[in-house]
Amino acid sequence: MTYADEPDAFPFKGDPVLHGIARTSCHGHTIYLTATPDKELEKRVKKGDLYCLELNQRPHGHPLPEPDVHTGPVFLRLIWMFRWIRANEGHPRIIFVPTIKMGEWVFRFLRLWMPVYFCTSKTPDRDMVIENFRKEKAGIMIATTVLERGVTIPDVNICIYQADHQIFDKAGLIQMAGRAGRTFDYPDGNVLFIQSEYSQTAMDCINDIRRANQSCGV
Repeated sequence: MTYADEPDAFPFKGDPVLHGIARTSCHGHTIYLTATPDKELEKRVKKGDLYCLELNQRPHGHPLPEPDVHTGPVFLRLIWMFRWIRANEGHPRIIFVPTIKMGEWVFRFLRLWMPVYFCTSKTPDRDMVIENFRKEKAGIMIATTVLERGVTIPDVNICIYQADHQIFDKAGLIQMAGRAGRTFDYPDGNVLFIQSEYSQTAMDCINDIRRANQSCGV
């Protein structure tokens, strides 16, 4: 039996060659584990090639945090971000941004008033930066999608700045929002989407989270 964790993540996501290699090289049953199956996996489920078992409820029994959405011009987006930072001073806070360039701008801006960490795929000693942020207990991290999976920070709250950006797909938004409320000691959290205009992708993310929670009766 073979287990494939996060098969919708890079570099597996959207690569038919890797999907084909996995199907032909793995003997016996293959189990794919993911919160956000991609179109290839969904197509195989519809064809009957795969059986889908949904486990929407988290082990601690608390619902997935449903994101709040604020939409407006840049000066309002900055005000909302500041208010969110202040309102969550007792918690670790991750602010996701769509690009390194935007992350650098937000990092330099916030650093004028408060200590801030910054993490991207190009960050030297990235593991050390994440560990220092984790130890601080109530720090602020600006991050690209490099932290959207595989990182658990207890008691963290999440802000996605420019959630309407084209680089963010529904799966990515769900994964980033899912960083909040992951542990038994801190099963709750809040998630904020800040965007410049209405985003159907963001609404699809929220609707999927809402349906998942309703299916658990939470």
